[in-house]
Amino acid sequence: MPTDHSYTPDFLTPVPRHGESMADVAARIAATPGEEVDYQLDIAIRGRRVWPHVRAQHGSESTYERWRRPMPPALARVARDGGGAVATAAAAAMATLFESVLAPDWPRVRAVLDADISNRADRMAAHGAAAVLDDLGERMRWTGSELVLERTYSGIIDWADEGVLFVPATTHVGPVLFAAERPHTPVLFYRARGIGALGERPADTAESALTGLVGVTRAALLTTLDIPASTVELSRRTGWSNATVSYHLGILLRAGLVDRHRRGRVVHYARTDLGTALATSSAQEQTSRAAQPTTVCTDSATALAVNRRSGLSGRR
Repeated sequence: MPTDHSYTPDFLTPVPRHGESMADVAARIAATPGEEVDYQLDIAIRGRRVWPHVRAQHGSESTYERWRRPMPPALARVARDGGGAVATAAAAAMATLFESVLAPDWPRVRAVLDADISNRADRMAAHGAAAVLDDLGERMRWTGSELVLERTYSGIIDWADEGVLFVPATTHVGPVLFAAERPHTPVLFYRARGIGALGERPADTAESALTGLVGVTRAALLTTLDIPASTVELSRRTGWSNATVSYHLGILLRAGLVDRHRRGRVVHYARTDLGTALATSSAQEQTSRAAQPTTVCTDSATALAVNRRSGLSGRR
């Protein structure tokens, strides 16, 4: 396996859009045209079609073939039905991964990402773009007129009118990654500041009483409702789909932990006195635990991310 091969087909990680839920992202993945999926698999997978303009970036066909990866058996089975089938299967897998593994930690991850964006925006306003670009990550430098990323292949991307979208990530710890595939805006993916906080989990910490009573998802929704919010607003805050939020709010409503009222066309949910008492007790419980001496484990940070980007663009 080549040491410099961090490629992942672009269709797996579409360019972020403000306010999207994971269900929206999965739908965009599933809607990727089959020919686009096939093209990106051609770039990455050994034995598939060789595109001359991609091979030319690697110097020789043998160098390019060493860079490519073998076809994983699971992917081979799906790819027999074409790129559209691969996109559909990938979208389902992404949605399942998020709901089953990542959703409970998404509010904490989102807080880290938002803080990174705010920090860099403030720094850019105070010191200019160069101050941010020079500190974005390893193997990238700003010359004053060009962003140069060090790779084993070469190519020039000249999209002066398109701009560049900067996307922080919470699991990536290597060099700055990029995507540049027309017609999408070029994107740079870099390690967010403050990701160490995501791994600060006390060892042998028992689940909170609230979580044990209502479950992880409903406990997170209840504690998030410090101010009334709609299903759409809660979906944006947590990263869960509208359907998931609505389902769990229905259970909290029947249990008397939340109430709802309409403002115009929008229904807002708010905690009842009982719900507030439970959420407040849970917060006090967590504060009490945090005040006790603990052993901090930081090796779980790499498992806590949604804003995932582990690849280079198909057209580099």
